Amino acid sequence: MIMDIIKQGSRARALGRPRDACPHPAESRERRAWYEGYDGSTWDFAERVPHPAVAPNGPATRDAVANPTSI
Repeated sequence: MIMDIIKQGSRARALGRPRDACPHPAESRERRAWYEGYDGSTWDFAERVPHPAVAPNGPATRDAVANPTSI
């Protein structure tokens, strides 16, 4: 569903419609998706957090990754 809304935003830009023609309510994820398609951009990646199994847990883990021979 969100992909359809992104496509709608992209299509609106291709047809020359103004950016403020978004039909979705303010502060909704649908509106952000429509703008994403219209602008050809993605949401802010800084808001995303890596999965705990992938993220380093502390200095010991980071040091081991930086210098694998010290283990």
